[in-house]
Amino acid sequence: MGISPRTVEFLRSLGHEAVRLNEIGMDRSSDSEAISVAARHKQVVLTFDLDYPTLLALHVENRASAILFRTSIADHKWIDSRLVACLPQVEHALEEGAIVVVEDDRIRIRRFIDL
Repeated sequence: MGISPRTVEFLRSLGHEAVRLNEIGMDRSSDSEAISVAARHKQVVLTFDLDYPTLLALHVENRASAILFRTSIADHKWIDSRLVACLPQVEHALEEGAIVVVEDDRIRIRRFIDL
């Protein structure tokens, strides 16, 4: 829920099937429930929540890839620009299963096989 609706619209404009939890009636769901639904639908979770990597590591049977933003700026325009810069580099890893950490000046990829 921390991701701006504007970023969701931006991702849709790029051709991605982006949804916010509130759009599918899950705005009060637990993180574990959100991960399970994302995994079931082969979706990637975008979050600012630093607990997500731990939760994803624990969901061995039912994992969803994630992009974790650890940026000093949370403005949707900055997030959108970071997504444009990183998505081409990380799409394959996300498809295989990974946590991508997007920071102000770098991108780190942790593949699930490494966890």
